[in-house]
Amino acid sequence: MATLVLVNHWSEGIGNNKLPLGLGYLTAYLKKYLDFDDVTIVNTGDHTFEKIAREKPAIVGFTAYTAGYYDVVQLLERVKKELSAITLVGGPHITCLPHQLSRWADIGVIGEGEATLLELIQCYQETGQLAPPNLQKINGIVYRENGQLVQTAPRQPILPLDQIPPPDREKLQIRDFLEPSQILMNNEYLRGATMLSSRGCPFKCIYCHVQAKWGRPRLHSAQRVASEVELLVKNYGVQGIYIEDDLFVSSIKRIAAITQELKQRNVWGSVRFFLDLRANLVTDELVRALKEMGVVKVALGLESGSEPILKYLKGGDVTVAQNRQAVRRLNQYDIGCHCCFMIGAPAETRADIQKTQTLIREILDGHPQNFCQVTVVTPLPGTGLWDYARSRGFLPEAPDWRQFSLSPTLSYRRDFYVNEEIPFDEFLKLAEETVRIANSRRLKSILGRFSWRYLRRALQDPKLAWHIFSDYLWHR
Repeated sequence: MATLVLVNHWSEGIGNNKLPLGLGYLTAYLKKYLDFDDVTIVNTGDHTFEKIAREKPAIVGFTAYTAGYYDVVQLLERVKKELSAITLVGGPHITCLPHQLSRWADIGVIGEGEATLLELIQCYQETGQLAPPNLQKINGIVYRENGQLVQTAPRQPILPLDQIPPPDREKLQIRDFLEPSQILMNNEYLRGATMLSSRGCPFKCIYCHVQAKWGRPRLHSAQRVASEVELLVKNYGVQGIYIEDDLFVSSIKRIAAITQELKQRNVWGSVRFFLDLRANLVTDELVRALKEMGVVKVALGLESGSEPILKYLKGGDVTVAQNRQAVRRLNQYDIGCHCCFMIGAPAETRADIQKTQTLIREILDGHPQNFCQVTVVTPLPGTGLWDYARSRGFLPEAPDWRQFSLSPTLSYRRDFYVNEEIPFDEFLKLAEETVRIANSRRLKSILGRFSWRYLRRALQDPKLAWHIFSDYLWHR
């Protein structure tokens, strides 16, 4: 029996090395500051409810993203009806839409959850329940009292960020996530892991809800970052790390300090990194610092090949020319670029999408390690695009979250379609065409990087051979 069960009900997980780090942070924080370790984490997978029920929990907490929120609500209902547990829901969706707290959730956690969850567990330990009179004192939550929603004062972000201990990867069952995979997306199959070195982003893209989730940017110290890398390399044999920060490169001096710390800990050169950048910040000095640190791949939100559409999406502080220059500069240092694009912006025309297609072709031809991903412009709660869609009447008061998808290959429904220039049926064809262009050179890249070294490893490891063969079938 567990007092607290935390559930990661999300499509990403085992198979791509992406641990639910958020739940690991919650667990580690409770252990450090409350000496509370009666926590079980249920990861993505089949039979989620049965796994929860097996623990006979007193409290069940869910992380909820907008994509997948419908499924979380279904689980909340079963947990409430069949287990009679106290139910909590946190994550980006409830943070941005606290007034839509499901009737099956007792409490919604708004924003950063570590300190909030600690106070909730303290309250439960002291009173044996989480009743409204006691909840009034806890900042950063929404709950019901006498049938009415009550939202408490906002909780201030934790400062300094190093106060939050590294995520409890043992509770997250990290060894289930260490199968070799393309963690760096450079067609090499490595033992990989993910980590965070900061929270937040200073920029205000119209489609992004990071500021609503994290508040102002906060950074872990170089010592803390290197210490976590050392743990992953020495304890778990990790070869590749995806640093999932919304914006890693806030300071070149910090990058140099991290590199120096890695060298002092004798892990520099033992691991390679993949991280997210912003094109208008890419300089030769920055790229040299990243190369020295061990970065072999970066993700760039290029979004569009059309100047007016890019300005609308990114707020006007980056240009198409800067996007092109950033990719070329990184490629000159043999750093591959995972370039993200989105189509379907409100005023986007066929000609705008064609410019994006042209840029995708150019990037894919520029370097064998470049990769392009295409999504549909989608109004996420807590963003300027959400406000626009609501003002134009594109979204009902209570949207059907089953229809929600960022991917043109997953959902062809019009529920969240915000473009006003291209008929929906025609847009579908353009979306398929753009995705096809983005995927067209992927197999060529895989085969171009395939070597006898990988063949030998595949022959020695049947699981690795299956990974490689599956990728071939997917991208052929």
